[in-house]
Amino acid sequence: MLTGDFLAPYLLSSIDKGAGMMKMCNGTPIDYLIWGNHEDDVGHADLMKREREYKGVWINTNMQSHESFKGSTCQVDVEVLEVVSRDGLNKRKIGLMGVLSNSPSLYRPGAFGGAKIEDPWETMATYKQKLEQERGCDIVVPLCHLYEPQDERTCREFDFPVVLSGHDHHVIDRVVEGTRLLKPGLDGHKAVILDLTWPSAVSSSRPTIKVEIVQVSDWPRDEQLAEEAARCYAVLEPLRRTQLTRVPNAYRPLSSAGARSQRVSMGTYLLSRIRDAMNMDTPLGGVLHCDCALLKGGNVRGGRDYSDNEHITLEILQSELEETKDIVVVQVPGSVLRVGLRETYETPNPGWMQFDDGVELDGDGYVVQIGSEPLDESRLYKVATISDFWRKRDAPSIGAWFEEHPELLPEPDGGKPIHALLLRFFAMQIWSRLWKELGLDGNGEVKDREAFQRMDHDGDGKLSKEDLRLTLQEVVGLDALEGLDVLVETMLGEMANFSGSSPSNGEEVVGEDALQNAAKHWSSNSLASMTGIDSEEDSN
Repeated sequence: MLTGDFLAPYLLSSIDKGAGMMKMCNGTPIDYLIWGNHEDDVGHADLMKREREYKGVWINTNMQSHESFKGSTCQVDVEVLEVVSRDGLNKRKIGLMGVLSNSPSLYRPGAFGGAKIEDPWETMATYKQKLEQERGCDIVVPLCHLYEPQDERTCREFDFPVVLSGHDHHVIDRVVEGTRLLKPGLDGHKAVILDLTWPSAVSSSRPTIKVEIVQVSDWPRDEQLAEEAARCYAVLEPLRRTQLTRVPNAYRPLSSAGARSQRVSMGTYLLSRIRDAMNMDTPLGGVLHCDCALLKGGNVRGGRDYSDNEHITLEILQSELEETKDIVVVQVPGSVLRVGLRETYETPNPGWMQFDDGVELDGDGYVVQIGSEPLDESRLYKVATISDFWRKRDAPSIGAWFEEHPELLPEPDGGKPIHALLLRFFAMQIWSRLWKELGLDGNGEVKDREAFQRMDHDGDGKLSKEDLRLTLQEVVGLDALEGLDVLVETMLGEMANFSGSSPSNGEEVVGEDALQNAAKHWSSNSLASMTGIDSEEDSN
């Protein structure tokens, strides 16, 4: 069983929307799944498809309002396992329920198609009683996607013999007030083997518990699954050499050399796009999700100068930004930011702070502007960054602020994978260019019908994968490399919520109505006013 976060987050799922991972779940097979917060990362329409593909049992106890639940062939509110001794005399029932965190900080507005996640502990209390009294279960085992302190609450408030949980990235095996709490950690490196034993038919309903946490790589791999995994990952190879976006002249000459001792233009460009990517779903005129993006220079790793005709590819992204990093948002007072960046500039070091193009320093290195507006020292600014930002030895004032206010540190699993975040933003940048070419106005109406017809190369009234590939070369000016198809699939995937089609369902087309609906939606979001979209027309 897997206790959530199986479809995402990782780079491949931002392209195939979890299709490859679902093949792995079915092929292994994984018998039981529960929801994790990152399942929402693949988008509602594609998540609905993945749910329909699963062949095991998906236990959903506290999010039954999700659109996929009604009429599902795999989801259940609970599962009851019946085990019988070899002589047939000792019969036991084990009740399983699956609960997902409802912490608001983990979710964007409208997550999971607007489904309501019920309170985990109220849900567990209700279903524990049902499983024990109505279904005759000897024990109930909750499968949870909760953080360790939340699991500790579960152990204290209930008499479960064992809690199987996920969400945290570290391994946990401990007893909390008589309940064994088990987590195998992230990425499937380790697995929990759990034995529950009742010695005889007359023994207590509470079993003997035996646990072993093992290294998965100690077992030989399944060759068929390994081949399937290689096929799934193969789509990334051509993308490494494919232009994802064009860098405007404002960031030229483009360089990441010396990022530990000076401001570098590649750092400025990438951080500006990270800021924009974090804000693009915000309603136009609404409160932005982040005010600025800051990253320590040791994280801008390329260390090279770029020629004037070099633009952003996945290969360049991987050389500059480590794929494993997640972008989080933290709150920092203007007074701390004013001096905090300057503290990192005394000598060349990995903590030398890079910043986006809306941040400005004075001649002495103090921050005077954020978001292209004068710094307000009394304001709490929302900073997009990664988990080393509050390391005190690099920036003492920033580190001290978080020592005093640990409650402002982000949820450990609340970040967004940096490459997937940027890939989605670059795809939406291109759609914005295409909408402009079509003359789509704020009402989502196509003003230039001939523009749509020029993009519809085969004249069938819809934009296919081939239509978009040709359009990217003609209108957007991206290089015609083999991996362009993968970028096209990412773009088509973004239209799934507006057309009901996506690259994973075989249709791979976008009709004029879907384009209109999408343009209308995005014209009311902050993407419509992002810097760096129109300015790409000024790139070489």
